[in-house]
Amino acid sequence: MNFAIISPFKALQNVMEATPRMLEGHLDSITSRGFFEGWALDQDDPIRALNVSVFGNGTEVASGLAIRFRKDLMDIGIGLGWCAFKLRSTLTLDNVATGTYELVESRSGKKILDRTNLPVSIDGELPLSSVSLLVSADPTIIEGLWQLRQCENVLMQFCRRHGVEKFIDAAYAYVLGRAADQAERMQYSRCLRQGTLGAVAVLEALGDSEEFRSKVRQLAAPKSSAFPFV
Repeated sequence: MNFAIISPFKALQNVMEATPRMLEGHLDSITSRGFFEGWALDQDDPIRALNVSVFGNGTEVASGLAIRFRKDLMDIGIGLGWCAFKLRSTLTLDNVATGTYELVESRSGKKILDRTNLPVSIDGELPLSSVSLLVSADPTIIEGLWQLRQCENVLMQFCRRHGVEKFIDAAYAYVLGRAADQAERMQYSRCLRQGTLGAVAVLEALGDSEEFRSKVRQLAAPKSSAFPFV
């Protein structure tokens, strides 16, 4: 009798592929400018950028990434705060407000939820007349390090995988755009190991430094490909 030999990695991959992913989400409203708003995330991998679609009567009417930041989601611990979406609809507002819509994960086609008779919200977007408005409208960069406060577990996973010193090096490159010197690396590594500072607190300390304030940098958002801690 012949037996197929499956490597431990392949066996684990098969189990992961067979295990239903814990997808959650919500369709909040349709805006007065014709955008579907809501949120979606993979509970098993909250740092993953989820690609979602909205279907009405079996036809895709909107699609895009759930990677925008919402403080209300961060405050209650949903998707690190970085799982909102705002998707342009192909329908007119009159046609969108009534009917049943499905929110699905685009890659797998798995339905996340149904929603009937979406409420209409007033789209309060302003013209992008300042740098701060431009930054807030771009889901690939953050407005401030406070937006990473739900990312402690993600950052600590990086520490466990790569070591505390590698995290400090990545933190300095991310926030200050330079390498940490030996004294800086030792100081923050000791704080992390002793628990006097958490990983997010290290980033906030660097962001609160005179060095950062003297040459403010645009920092990548958690679900951007430029975010170094994944």
